[in-house]
Amino acid sequence: MLRAKRDSLGGAASRAIPSLGDVEGRMMILELIALMALTRLIRLHDVGERGDLMKAMRHAIDRKCHDARLCGTDTESAVKYAEGLLACAQEQAIDLEKTRKHAC
Repeated sequence: MLRAKRDSLGGAASRAIPSLGDVEGRMMILELIALMALTRLIRLHDVGERGDLMKAMRHAIDRKCHDARLCGTDTESAVKYAEGLLACAQEQAIDLEKTRKHAC
């Protein structure tokens, strides 16, 4: 919660609430790590199993949103974001596979 007296003190006491830049930076790093990990995970799975993997991830996302009691709009937004991230990871995995096969 924002406290005017604490925020006007300066120093460490005023930095209890992260700045928007701090939050954006952390989100960017988490997204990068997630994308790299998903790309490797998808690449290691057999092509036939990728659909099952994606379905399981989507189910886990839906369940997590439900457990967090997100409203319908927030859940839809989270699912769309996750699907975009999963699609990007799948594209990168396919590109890496093509590059690897072409190099051999």
